[in-house]
Amino acid sequence: MRTERTKRRPSVVGLILKEHRKQHGLTQEQAAHYLGIEPRTLRMYENGERSIENVRELRRIATLLGIDPQRFGLATVTIDSCTPEQIDEVVANTWGFLGQSRFSEARSIISTLLQDMDYYPFEDTELLRSLARAHHVAGHVTALTCRTTEVAQAIRHFQRMEDIARYIKDDTLLNIALTYHGDMERRRGSMQKAVTYLEAARDTTPQANQAACGDAAQLLGRIYLRMNNLDGFERSLGLAEEIAAALNLIGDKITGAFNLGTVYEEYARGWMTLGQHQKAMYYIEKAKNALPKSKRWELVLEATKAETLVRGDDLHEGIKLAVSVTQCARTLGHNRLLERIYRLHNYLDHRVFEIGQANMLLREALIGPFEAQC
Repeated sequence: MRTERTKRRPSVVGLILKEHRKQHGLTQEQAAHYLGIEPRTLRMYENGERSIENVRELRRIATLLGIDPQRFGLATVTIDSCTPEQIDEVVANTWGFLGQSRFSEARSIISTLLQDMDYYPFEDTELLRSLARAHHVAGHVTALTCRTTEVAQAIRHFQRMEDIARYIKDDTLLNIALTYHGDMERRRGSMQKAVTYLEAARDTTPQANQAACGDAAQLLGRIYLRMNNLDGFERSLGLAEEIAAALNLIGDKITGAFNLGTVYEEYARGWMTLGQHQKAMYYIEKAKNALPKSKRWELVLEATKAETLVRGDDLHEGIKLAVSVTQCARTLGHNRLLERIYRLHNYLDHRVFEIGQANMLLREALIGPFEAQC
């Protein structure tokens, strides 16, 4: 007599993996890719055909997906339980999520890694270096997803990165920490502080690699423009362009967001701010050809184009594009991009007021003579 095979019930771990995957809209193939396992293996975990007995593997999966280890029955991750290779794997995974505009997942996995690492093992230089890179990507993703009123959260990561970089005497990491701390100060309006940090990145890190130096030059140019230093803007952007062209970077993972396309996009925003809209559109096209092909950069460039069109009085096309960017940014949780669209909205409000005032003066000028003739 044939007996039916009893279907195994999924384990708690399998259920958690399936729930997490569906919550973030991942296929089994995508989730397996991030975990470095075969899709068939993940399917077996989820269906209860195979269990995960190895504690180290459980911890690796929890860390990579940003799942609280306690949900797997594990102790919370601490610096003592991590190796430099494990931290670097999470950092690489976070940059990967950022490239796909999956901001909530990026922030989740890096936050889970860092949440209980309150002290530094000063005897382990390589672990410290990996930890500094983790704070870099954490600060970067926090800056993209937080509002300007909350940038102190990002600054804390860059300050910790700076502390580590100074201790291990790593000029590249120190350059990056100072650069992005300065950019956060610019964002909250502390322009003199911003210049101090960016110029320190330029002047006090002689051994920093060229990619980091180029990134610092680009962001220093942004600050100079805000301070009406046009010569400084052009000089810094010119240096950034020269470095990026020489290195032929495509989204360097060390600096996070620097390549020839980002320099061209910075030029476009600068010339747009200065009212030179045709020049801005020229650089937008150059950026389009040079930026990495990803949803993240596509959205950034569309926002710049929308601002340029609106400020150049092509309201129909500009607003249509701005609405599309707003919808995508809100869905993705890209609050930095949303703030740019809010500024565009404020610009239009100001223009409406100015036009209303001008129209009122013209109407008053026309009414008197017209009534007199009648």
